Amino acid sequence: MIRGPKIKMTLYRYSTAPDGGGGLTKTWTSVDTLTGVLTFVWANEGVMLDRERLENRYQFWVEYRSDLSDMSTKDELRRTGVTQPYRIVDVDNVLEQNKIFKIDLVQTK
Repeated sequence: MIRGPKIKMTLYRYSTAPDGGGGLTKTWTSVDTLTGVLTFVWANEGVMLDRERLENRYQFWVEYRSDLSDMSTKDELRRTGVTQPYRIVDVDNVLEQNKIFKIDLVQTK
């Protein structure tokens, strides 16, 4: 069981589809809504090309679901009301027990 305040995040997958003119259109497609606990890990603030950059690291803990076992670092999570998406860095089936997913996230502002 995961303890803490629960939030909902939507899982998005990058996909391509024919655009009708012989090319491909690249879009983010909503896959599913996940409910879990988001925990802040650390922040790294730096200056890059005279712009300020802030990188926050989070962990999102969700109950294991077999239909999400194909989640990868090519996907991202979005939270309602937050403009910057959370990039998935790693997905871990904790202790390989099929009970909890620990999803490591990065959010760059």
